[in-house]
Amino acid sequence: MRPEKERTISYRITEEEWNEIKKRAATERESPHQWARSALLEKLNRNDELTRGDRFLFLHLVRAQYLITQGFQMLADDSLTSEEWKRLRVDAKHKVSELADSALANYARKGAERVSIAGPTKTQNSATEWSNR
Repeated sequence: MRPEKERTISYRITEEEWNEIKKRAATERESPHQWARSALLEKLNRNDELTRGDRFLFLHLVRAQYLITQGFQMLADDSLTSEEWKRLRVDAKHKVSELADSALANYARKGAERVSIAGPTKTQNSATEWSNR
């Protein structure tokens, strides 16, 4: 037995947004309404986690940032040798997951600090208002 659907979400969009939704829905062979519902539920179920492709790109970006910052620092300190650079590249390859996890944790922490300093955003206020109804 399917769970009963008791709630409805409706909202207004511009003609330009509607046309973009229709175009994207057509590529998925869905109606605009089905596509919007699928997109909403997909986002709801994501929990802000990176997709496999996003994680792959993020790991490469973090590794490149690490190599650039460490390499420039070693150049500035006049301590960069060919052997040190090779060691740094190997270290970066082995530490990339640790570096990425640290970068994501720092980003989440800074986001939480911004919210506590600035107070809730308009979106958070709206969410609170709706959840209190």
